[in-house]
Amino acid sequence: MRKLPLALLALCGGIALTAATAVAQDSGPLIDLLVKKGLINDQEAEELRTDLTKDFATNTSAGKLNLGSQITEFKLGGDIRLRHQYQETRSQNTTLTTNRTRERFRFRFNGDVQMQKGWSAGFALETASAADSGNQTFENGADDYSISLARAYVAWQPRNDLKFVAGKQRNPIYTTDLVWDGDINPQGVAELYTLSLGGKDTLEFRALQSIMDDNNEATAGRAGNDAWLFAQQAVLTKYFGGTKLILAPGYMVYSTSTVSGLTNETPFNGDTSNLSLVTFAGELEFANVGGGANSVKLYWDSSYNTEAADRVHKVYALPTADKDAFAWLVGIGYNHGSGKLQGDWSVRADYRRIGLGSVDPNLSDSDFGFGNLNQSGYKIGAAYNLVDFCSLNLTYFRTSDIRDTLKHAVAGLDKSSILQVDLVTKF
Repeated sequence: MRKLPLALLALCGGIALTAATAVAQDSGPLIDLLVKKGLINDQEAEELRTDLTKDFATNTSAGKLNLGSQITEFKLGGDIRLRHQYQETRSQNTTLTTNRTRERFRFRFNGDVQMQKGWSAGFALETASAADSGNQTFENGADDYSISLARAYVAWQPRNDLKFVAGKQRNPIYTTDLVWDGDINPQGVAELYTLSLGGKDTLEFRALQSIMDDNNEATAGRAGNDAWLFAQQAVLTKYFGGTKLILAPGYMVYSTSTVSGLTNETPFNGDTSNLSLVTFAGELEFANVGGGANSVKLYWDSSYNTEAADRVHKVYALPTADKDAFAWLVGIGYNHGSGKLQGDWSVRADYRRIGLGSVDPNLSDSDFGFGNLNQSGYKIGAAYNLVDFCSLNLTYFRTSDIRDTLKHAVAGLDKSSILQVDLVTKF
């Protein structure tokens, strides 16, 4: 390692003498700046990060925290959400409307670790084992509740424009809850490549290979092949002054296999064959509306199943005339402020229509029509930040069936409505 300038040594000494938390959080950008200015090279930067991490561990009081020398950043956080929920439903085969009131909560605890040479890892713990919901209903007196592992992944980023992720991970696909419930963390392998188009404009290529069900090929033969979901997508982000446009066409296809035992809130399971989905999502966001950080966003999503007729006939055992291959969503939202500070607020509303053969009901939003297909309706939401780290959120869903004669387990809901009142505290 070459000799460092005296001023640089003094600067590094100042960093080492700063409070341990400040070293852990603030030294990274400063080291990057030193590399950019040509005062140190990449190898020296890595060694400096390692030395600072060791100093942090050495100078920390015994028993508090001891980080490995390979770790350059360790973030911990999470949230607790308390929810009051009121819901009403009516099936197609009855005139009786049922209702239910539930007091619920969700706890999430996340950890993300940055390591040397482009490696990273992370985990997430949450209440409830359902893939599409971390909600737990308060019940049975003073009983305790279990914690499930929602994420566990390892990532490698050899270059700024290329990244690989393996394990149970955040959804890498740009989407809305029309196709993917926002709580689902897919499991498998993902690849992301980002092409710079100048300025802040980018063209991203994203791919995901997610295992949906592991079957025993040894005992079931060909019928026991594992169920995989293959998703690929291009995401164009273009800026026009204060306006941002995102266009995200994609394609999703399943291997022909059986999915069973899913722990969704309303699992439909069944055959994943004849799901060949052409998707198109995007948004148009106008920044600095009325001054400050206010913004207006128009957003959309869609899914068209090119094999909807076969799916409706072979999987749902319904006439092919009922295929209804198209699902779509359009919405608008307004943010008053950045959404991170006390007093910031937002409102949003969308309308959607979900055809019988258009999407996988095990992936779509579990709240809109309780995951049922053959539904149309709207979702309205509002949020207000009581303080920087705590918000009050309201969400209302209202759906009705598109065809009223199907009376099928996956599409037999006549009407539904849900009101959710949430208090969310982040830490």
